[in-house]
Amino acid sequence: MLFLYQTGIRIYYLLILAASPFSRQARNWIQGRRENKYGLADYQPDPQKTTLWIHVSSLGEFEQGRPVIEKWKQLNPESRVLVSFFSPSGFRIRKNYPLADLVFYLPPDTRKNMDSLLRKINPDIFLLVKYDFWPNMLRAVHRNKIPAYLISARFRKGQFLFSQAGRFILEEIRKFEHIFVQDTESVELLAVRGITRVTVAGDTRVDAVMTDDRRPMTDGVTSVLRHPSSVILGSSWPAEEKMFAEVWFSDEIKELRKGWRLIIAPHDVSEGHLRGIEVRFGGGVVRYSEVMVRFSEVMVRGGEGLSGGEWEVLLVDSVGHLKELYRYADVAIIGGGFGKGIHNILEPSAYGVPVLFGPRWQKFREAEDLIRIGSAVSFESREQLSEWIKKYLTDPAEVQNRGNLALNYMQSQSGSSDLIIRHLMEI
Repeated sequence: MLFLYQTGIRIYYLLILAASPFSRQARNWIQGRRENKYGLADYQPDPQKTTLWIHVSSLGEFEQGRPVIEKWKQLNPESRVLVSFFSPSGFRIRKNYPLADLVFYLPPDTRKNMDSLLRKINPDIFLLVKYDFWPNMLRAVHRNKIPAYLISARFRKGQFLFSQAGRFILEEIRKFEHIFVQDTESVELLAVRGITRVTVAGDTRVDAVMTDDRRPMTDGVTSVLRHPSSVILGSSWPAEEKMFAEVWFSDEIKELRKGWRLIIAPHDVSEGHLRGIEVRFGGGVVRYSEVMVRFSEVMVRGGEGLSGGEWEVLLVDSVGHLKELYRYADVAIIGGGFGKGIHNILEPSAYGVPVLFGPRWQKFREAEDLIRIGSAVSFESREQLSEWIKKYLTDPAEVQNRGNLALNYMQSQSGSSDLIIRHLMEI
């Protein structure tokens, strides 16, 4: 099976190359690796310093690894941290991450490339976040006897690696020094296959968002954005935007929402999509960038006349603000549930904000947990969404109670990165 993989991986990269003239994602993948020879051209290892290499697939996995990196650097300030990405989007956003000595693209997963990579970076410890199992990468790490750890992993019945065809990947997973998983089901699935160096540590993303929650914004920004009652659409897609607009402007809800404001932070911030939202939600829409310009102008005058403004709908027209904006929300509707899967629901939960989302949430343990305890709700239709919006608009105690459940859950789930770090420090 490994031989078929070696052949298939070469075909895969040829297909990416062939698709690059027509696909922006494929083009970014090729160009990024060509432009800086995977980001490794100028790097020189230092045998006098411990080197931690952490590999992530994309931005989401990086956020899971970030609290571990931060705690590692606190305890080992002189060590080196190297971060590799598979995804161009994650690399572009985090290529200047200040705690990393090197951020680079993972080369194509061939034995030659991975042997060359390890000779170049010479890591002392390897961390893999969640599930980006590249067989030749893992084989090279184990062949060079580098202590390897898998963190924030979650295994499910039916995964390829548990099939006969995927056994060659499972054999590499078996060689990890320790595996930190999110739930007991993962422990059981590995145990029946003889993999027992496993600990339930939870999801390190909880530590990341709880840390972000403690980072206050300036008083001026707070005074501009804070409002007694706000609903936020976070990482919304057209499906949620269309359904929510129909509910928000319905005769039944229109009377109930007086005094409430709406924040829309779409997943797609292209100009065409933003204009479509402005049309859908009418004349009360103000863009976030415009509000911040006004804020800057007022602050230049010493803050005179600073207020929240007269906007009814705030449209966030750039990326990178959403997780901070959740602190100004009372209720959050999270996008993705009518597509491939929901986006991050831990970020609003860290602020004690109850969440609603579409029907495709089953791959996310936190969604299952939050639904079970009563903090989160899944909806499949306009009618279901309308009922929940009506409930939240008219019952502030319900909002508060469900928000408290979310916050209590987040606090109970934190500490995963501390557990991982304790293991790493024993090496």
